[in-house]
Amino acid sequence: MESEKKMLFEQLKSLEEMKIYLMSQINKLGGNDAAIKRTSVYPMAKVKPMVINGYPVFQFSYEGALPLYKESDRDYLAMIRHYYFRATHDSYDFSKIDYQFDKSVIIIAQHFENKIIRDLDNRNRKLIQDAIRHTGLIGDDSWWRVWNFDIGFLDPKGNHVQVFVVSQENFEDFMSYLKEEYFHIANIPESTLQEEIFEEYRTEVKRKEKAKVSKDKERLERSSNTKPEDFWG
Repeated sequence: MESEKKMLFEQLKSLEEMKIYLMSQINKLGGNDAAIKRTSVYPMAKVKPMVINGYPVFQFSYEGALPLYKESDRDYLAMIRHYYFRATHDSYDFSKIDYQFDKSVIIIAQHFENKIIRDLDNRNRKLIQDAIRHTGLIGDDSWWRVWNFDIGFLDPKGNHVQVFVVSQENFEDFMSYLKEEYFHIANIPESTLQEEIFEEYRTEVKRKEKAKVSKDKERLERSSNTKPEDFWG
């Protein structure tokens, strides 16, 4: 059981490493032209300031489901942190926003494509909150200034995450609105150039595998030609 879990987490880590490579290639092909500045992640979040029933709401939309949390793997966590930070900050010019929520609620609405049992309490949510805090939309995220609320919805079109920032005084009204309109206001980032990038990635993987086999063969040949006196005189 433990070995299987370890294998799955290693595969997940490999997927994130692959994603970093794909992001860099997409930048080269112009797939992130919508970014405010050149970024190292893809796809970008979609950011949308709104006015709902007369009060401000800020929406952040992320493609896919939140990745699993693995506290013991620092490299993996660093990749996830980097992705959500850059996907959030590089997708919108927050210097144009002359507004800050005093006491706010961060609502994380996770949309799932099926009813497979999942835990909404994914600790990677904190990485999204940290990224939003650095936009300047909220002040410090102490418990009394920033509340957190999790909700899940079914969306057969695919997995995605919609995050809303609203003031605490308008939270109840917005939740009523969200439960009625969640399907219509979801802003799903599109994965463009996907097939081209994956094909290039597969070619790169094959090249590296071929180079590794060649290097291992050379190392084996060198070791087989080594004489004892080369070490001991």
